Amino acid sequence: MRRFNWGILGTGNIAGSMAEALAHVPDARRHAVASRSEVKARSFAARWGIGFAYGSYDELFDDPAIDIVYVATPNACHKDNILTALAAGKHVLCEKPMTLSAEDSAECFAAAETAGLLLVEALWTAFFPAMQKAVDLVLSGEIGQPVYLNANFVSFRDPNAHPNLFDPALGGGARNDLGIYPIAAALLLAGPVASTRSETLVGSTGVDEMVAMSLRHQNGAISQLAFGFRVELPIAVQVVGSCGTIEIPKDFHHPQSVTLHRDGDAKTFELASIGKGYAHEAISFQDVLQGREYRLIPWPKSMTLEAARLLAGTG
Repeated sequence: MRRFNWGILGTGNIAGSMAEALAHVPDARRHAVASRSEVKARSFAARWGIGFAYGSYDELFDDPAIDIVYVATPNACHKDNILTALAAGKHVLCEKPMTLSAEDSAECFAAAETAGLLLVEALWTAFFPAMQKAVDLVLSGEIGQPVYLNANFVSFRDPNAHPNLFDPALGGGARNDLGIYPIAAALLLAGPVASTRSETLVGSTGVDEMVAMSLRHQNGAISQLAFGFRVELPIAVQVVGSCGTIEIPKDFHHPQSVTLHRDGDAKTFELASIGKGYAHEAISFQDVLQGREYRLIPWPKSMTLEAARLLAGTG
């Protein structure tokens, strides 16, 4: 059984979540972490039992023992980090958004294909058992033909507590932080998009703080999406079909259950996650590298690129 050495790029909250999750991933070893601050890297390594702490990203890229780099740096750094990791011969799992444009993401995928390496956007929502169950219910015809989908991820963010989210130089804004989740739900549960319209409220720092989006899918379904920082709304998704409804009424971005409504009855499927949910994407990633029979990477290249176009308003 092959073991994989993981290198974690960044020491923020999401990097910590992945470091914790890797303890639940068979055949994974938390090998190294890198930060632009050696002090932060050493503290992070001590907390999570990581063998090597590097005070620069280049040191991690140059470590020949590393098989997979998990990129958890600010959004605006992702493209350069991905391309450098690929050039160093590492497979890459990169936090969403992969880059800040579909063109940049396509460039990264092309580099990975040329190098014969695996590159996946770490959109954890798509890998949850509950979300995969929802996709299965749609594909198996349990609700008939999807007709209407509603997905909201509107959650108040204080600019003093989260200055990076309001900084355009760091790739801030509601689209880059929260927009991918409703869009992912729409693509996974209602299919490819034919056309889109959106309305945006821009804040004083120049980033988008509230967005409402309407999608018309190729199968004729319509999605209504909302994401933003200014107020609180239930983080929920509902897809209505010709003969039933699927609902994740709470925290659909890390779902633990999904409910099927049909013929006057409701059936809830409880599907707990492991490693706070982050473990599933790492397990899937390693399955592909080991040639294991895995149903799919549920957030493939095509969806990364389509989501990026939609987020940019060019879908």
